[in-house]
Amino acid sequence: MSKRTILISGNTSIYTMDLDLLEKLSKNWKKSKDSQIEKKIINLICKNNNNRFAFPIAENCLISNGRVGFTYKDNKTYPNLFEFLAYITNREIPIEIKNCHFGPGEIVVLRDNKGDAIGDLILSTNEIVNEIKTKLNN
Repeated sequence: MSKRTILISGNTSIYTMDLDLLEKLSKNWKKSKDSQIEKKIINLICKNNNNRFAFPIAENCLISNGRVGFTYKDNKTYPNLFEFLAYITNREIPIEIKNCHFGPGEIVVLRDNKGDAIGDLILSTNEIVNEIKTKLNN
């Protein structure tokens, strides 16, 4: 599995998993509802020791009126992955956790600056993973 590096602030970087692969698997799951594909996606998100699940956000963001908007790297979108995440977590799209709104084309964080928004984004992403782990353990 390929690794992607994103800069989130200064010289801090996070290694993310290949969301293109997760999108492809989610598309296949959406068509088939195959439980083996579902388990594979969950395992990639929750049990992969080489990579921590993180969204590959672009370095630049838009800050306006108490909101920080992030697009995904290379202007990609992940509609199938978000349908899967919504299904697994029993949430609506955009997936709202605390002050983060995760959608297939962007993430909006209710904050005044990029640094605080990144912190909230990381915490909320971890919460998504924890919700998926709960599903995995049930």
